Amino acid sequence: MGGAIADIRSGTRGIWAMLAFKEGWRQHFDVSVDGFVRSFMAALYALPAFVLLMISANHVLAGLPGGADAQITLSDAIGQYARIWLLFPVIAFVVVKVLGLKGGFSAWVVVHNWAVFVLLHVQALFWLLAAAGIANAEALGLMLALYQILRLVVHWRVAAGTLGLHWGLAAGAACIPLVIDALIVYGLASASGG
Repeated sequence: MGGAIADIRSGTRGIWAMLAFKEGWRQHFDVSVDGFVRSFMAALYALPAFVLLMISANHVLAGLPGGADAQITLSDAIGQYARIWLLFPVIAFVVVKVLGLKGGFSAWVVVHNWAVFVLLHVQALFWLLAAAGIANAEALGLMLALYQILRLVVHWRVAAGTLGLHWGLAAGAACIPLVIDALIVYGLASASGG
């Protein structure tokens, strides 16, 4: 348990330090082969936040007109969670190879995994505020719109900080996985009639 707490503490501190452009933020991340593998434990550590997010979202959606049809099923939630954690490393590997980068793949994935851990908690908080009645539908919409901007900034910063690219190229590299993910989500929603 102590190892998990230390990993979570180090990963989240590293993400906040990176976003604040603090020197030394990289020291919070182990980008070795062991660190790369261990960073996927963030998926396990973030699972309670994701479950809370899904329950809160279904509660909020149930209260909206026509929202019962928009609720997230267990199989959809499992698919979403698998996509969140497994798609990025594959796309990142291809992006690193296409850009001809000699290194950076391991660091990009490790820091990305901890960024996703943080982002899932932020999103869960927004949906929980709505489910608790603290935020109405308009406030939730605004928070989720701001979240999407925050998500773009976080992914750009992760790519820029780990790949050593110019900010413009880093933004492009960061957007490739996000665009592919959005196309997959859209394709799956269209296929299921959603």
